[in-house]
Amino acid sequence: MGNRGCLHSPDRRLGTARWRSKRWICCVLEWKDVQRDPMPAGRWTALFFLDEATAFAAGHRPCAYCRRQQFLSYAEAWRRARGLARRLGADEMDARLHAERVDSRSRRQLTRPALPRPAAGRRDDPS
Repeated sequence: MGNRGCLHSPDRRLGTARWRSKRWICCVLEWKDVQRDPMPAGRWTALFFLDEATAFAAGHRPCAYCRRQQFLSYAEAWRRARGLARRLGADEMDARLHAERVDSRSRRQLTRPALPRPAAGRRDDPS
């Protein structure tokens, strides 16, 4: 389940905003037998993904609260991939991730083309 802040109106209709927060998190569906309203008034709007890979591809990271161990693993991998001396906290990481996904002047979401790569060990030349 994803969370980008409150994206719905009091009548539970989605608005035009696609995020209200720099935190784009991926939470567990079930946690301590808590029944969650997917659209609580004035709070966050639950987003649902097919799987974790889809949530990551959409720009979400593991929640530092309900998915603590996954968050710590993700943060460490993120640190190593960027060559940082220390692991960043959630606020610092979210600020950097937000800057990568949103143009600060227009507030438009940035997208980047994904170029296919040949599978490992595969030759492009059939001869």
